[in-house]
Amino acid sequence: MINYICVGIYLIFALIWIVLLLSGSRAYGEMIEPLDTKKYLLKSLYGVGFAVLGLIHYSFDTPVDRKRMADAKIVYGAEYGEYYYRVNVAEKITYVSICILFTPLLVPITGQPLAALFGIFAAAGMYYYSDTKITDITKEREASITKDFPDMVSKMALLINAGMITREAWKNIAETGDGVLYEEMRIAVQDMEKRGVSEADAYIDFGNRCGLTFIKKFIAMLVQNIAKGNQELVNFLRSESAVCWEEKKHLVKRQGEEASNKLMLPLGMIMVGLFIMILVPILSNMGI
Repeated sequence: MINYICVGIYLIFALIWIVLLLSGSRAYGEMIEPLDTKKYLLKSLYGVGFAVLGLIHYSFDTPVDRKRMADAKIVYGAEYGEYYYRVNVAEKITYVSICILFTPLLVPITGQPLAALFGIFAAAGMYYYSDTKITDITKEREASITKDFPDMVSKMALLINAGMITREAWKNIAETGDGVLYEEMRIAVQDMEKRGVSEADAYIDFGNRCGLTFIKKFIAMLVQNIAKGNQELVNFLRSESAVCWEEKKHLVKRQGEEASNKLMLPLGMIMVGLFIMILVPILSNMGI
């Protein structure tokens, strides 16, 4: 009897899911189509997520939404940040809905009512996977900037001390690396040379795009010291370089601690598996 009930629930879920998919794909097709298929493998199903968001009139105005949207604007730029965050939310809803859709079928397939819990765990896992996409990219971006920043400041101090003006030193340094920091520096150069943005504004925009407090503080001090002359600027850059190298040491230490913590989960799962392998034969021999 329970198997028939589960199949009936699945059919109802499937009908609702298909209606949401068709209506969402029609209404939000223009938002879904530009997405890269390699990064968004199931983008053709995202209509479900967008349809749900439309039905509940989701405002994207919670504190979490505002924080995540700010992160998305740092990663994807101010122009496209909100778009990609909305896609991310729709993606989460779509993945969760797929897991929930097939959860009722697990009971008749396995013959165990508790098998439905697997579908719930899978939904939670897929939600977590999608939820960390932007935050993981943000963390990687911040780590890359923090890693390259001390080198950049040291190079700038050397070039300016040798008599090069700040703008030319910035341009030369921007061409020496391939990390996120150097990419943002090259954007600042393009802003000055091709878009006519003033030097100070280009540096400030650079700091805002990087989004890190110590970068913004550095840029504010840099802009202030440019007007004071090269010697003042060199002294500032030297002192800032020492601080940056200390921050880089702390970053490496934190990354090592995070790597150790990540290893604890698989080790814990291995330990649980070993306990089960040992206990099951013992309990079987005891007749339990």
